[in-house]
Amino acid sequence: MYKAIKRSIDRRRPISVIRLGDVMAKLLSGRNVKSLNYVSDFLGIPLPPPKKLRMQLVQAVRSSHIVGLSHYESSMKYISLFMKRSGWRPPVIADSFINDQLYERGMVHRLLRSYKVALVGRAAPAAAKELRRRGIRVALTVPLDNYGGLAAAYRKLARHRGSYQLVLVGASVPGRILCPRIARRLGRTAIEIGHMMDALSQPRSWGKHKDSRRVFKFRWMRKIRARRKRR
Repeated sequence: MYKAIKRSIDRRRPISVIRLGDVMAKLLSGRNVKSLNYVSDFLGIPLPPPKKLRMQLVQAVRSSHIVGLSHYESSMKYISLFMKRSGWRPPVIADSFINDQLYERGMVHRLLRSYKVALVGRAAPAAAKELRRRGIRVALTVPLDNYGGLAAAYRKLARHRGSYQLVLVGASVPGRILCPRIARRLGRTAIEIGHMMDALSQPRSWGKHKDSRRVFKFRWMRKIRARRKRR
């Protein structure tokens, strides 16, 4: 995967990499979507998802070059259902935890040191600040909190596309829509790294928890709800 990413940048043949875990499996299949209601704030989308959003998700999956698929039985069942209904077959399959593997093996930091990188997502500003503290320059930072901010995030990336070569996206469900759009329209390789943006923003805290994903997810949910109450 690391070699494929490097090759796409060096040869100027952009690719997009996204992952389909439990949430995406339910959204794409339309099954058990109500079970996501309690984390809708974190997912950054309205539930049930409107038709336009569903269509954008399907298009994103169809146009992605590499797709990480969950190996959990419940998720596989829903993904298989989506594949049968839509006729979609992923061109290249990776593990849904490819983002963790790239981070844990130091390859995300190697990419950050080797190329001009844009960071997109809720934790992008904090990640950029932490990386600068460690001597790694970030070419562009684009906050993206939810689906409503997707268009503005894309416009900012379009305005500044000459400043970066690679985009790392940690923006939950909207991030899956954005990555292939970046590759297809802006000509830049885009990787959906999910919670690894949180790991970049708080590397010490990330490594302390046995289930860091769950810990950071609920931290974000508390922050989002607190912001709403202040408005």
